[in-house]
Amino acid sequence: MNHLSSIKKDMIILEKSEFSALRNENEKQALAIKQLKGTLMDELVKLKGNLLLDMNLEKSRVKDEFLQHDKLISELTHRLDARIAEMNTVFERYKSDTIKYMAGTVLSCLTICLGFYRLWK
Repeated sequence: MNHLSSIKKDMIILEKSEFSALRNENEKQALAIKQLKGTLMDELVKLKGNLLLDMNLEKSRVKDEFLQHDKLISELTHRLDARIAEMNTVFERYKSDTIKYMAGTVLSCLTICLGFYRLWK
């Protein structure tokens, strides 16, 4: 019986030591998981910061590019307006010259007709 009680004690001690080892292993794994979670959160924060920085830089670059295009469009619009105004001026000058020459031609024809009319009368 004494032998059985010593075996029983050994089994209880062995069971307690295994339980203690399992508990220690569980605590180590829980600590490792917490550390991994912390590292993961830090990396996510870094990634988020880098992503926001990249987005802001890209946004700034696009704004600058848009301003360049807008400036170019304004310059082209100004040049077109100036060219159109110049063409309108030339058109008006030619129109005026044409009217002047037409009036001169009509008056010349009228003068010739009146001259022939006087001669035949």
